[in-house]
Amino acid sequence: MGSTNLGLIIIVFVFCVISNLQSMVHCINNISDLDDLIRSYAAHATTRRHTGSLYEISLPSNLSDIKASVVTVRNSMFWRKGTNFSGVLIPPMVKTTPYAKRIAFVYESFGDHSSSVYFRLPDNYSFVSPVIGFTGYDATNTNDLKKLNLSIKRDKPILIKFEPYASRNRSRVQCVAFGDNGLLLNISNTIRNYECATTNSHGHYALAVLNQQKPKPEQEPELVRSNWWWILLTGLGVSVIGVMVIIVVVKVVKKKRLRDMERESEKSETIGNVWIGRSRMPAAAMVRTQPCLEYHEDLPSSSNIP
Repeated sequence: MGSTNLGLIIIVFVFCVISNLQSMVHCINNISDLDDLIRSYAAHATTRRHTGSLYEISLPSNLSDIKASVVTVRNSMFWRKGTNFSGVLIPPMVKTTPYAKRIAFVYESFGDHSSSVYFRLPDNYSFVSPVIGFTGYDATNTNDLKKLNLSIKRDKPILIKFEPYASRNRSRVQCVAFGDNGLLLNISNTIRNYECATTNSHGHYALAVLNQQKPKPEQEPELVRSNWWWILLTGLGVSVIGVMVIIVVVKVVKKKRLRDMERESEKSETIGNVWIGRSRMPAAAMVRTQPCLEYHEDLPSSSNIP
């Protein structure tokens, strides 16, 4: 019984380790490695599938913001009709190098978050559509999908359609193409119905707009108003502080003058000392004002007294 429980614990532990390793492998930030991962999932999706039908590729949960699909076509049919799947139109009479009897086209659509993670735009540009990618593989051996090159002519390029995503900023929409490292390859104008044209055999494309800075005159009134408020408040504050400083200075000056007057009055008086018994006490040397009677009547003479 104990050995059975130990065996179950070991199996669960190994399963958890494998799951963690898989999640670590799926944490990919490089677009080339991501394309290789999607290609491996596409190889499993093409087994026992009908030719000419588009199938969605099931990706790991941590890549839920990315949609991928695959379609397998015969070379003869591709030569006559071309392909038109997932918004990517490849014209007819296109040769593949090397030649392949069966061709698997893998399409990718990156959501808003994935577009900003895997692809880099200049700071003054922003996406207005998901990034769409496509790649052609030799599907003769489904266990080993090898990348194909397409002979695309300039007068008949591959068209990538973004009509559902170009509802805003139509006047400033431009096509952006990215290289295998996810860096910006070039920027070009859109053609009819906001489509991007390319002669590359594979790649990633999106619609972007040039962010225009707001004109300064529109912001100046608000800025001037806020500055006036700050100037007014600052002026009031300085005025209040100035008045308080003046009041304090006047009070200090008055107190100082009063003290000086008191000191001068004390210095002008000379006070002497007199001994009364064994005590020494202050005594004025002179009297400032001579005593006099302010009001008196003549006393009656002694002769009138009865």
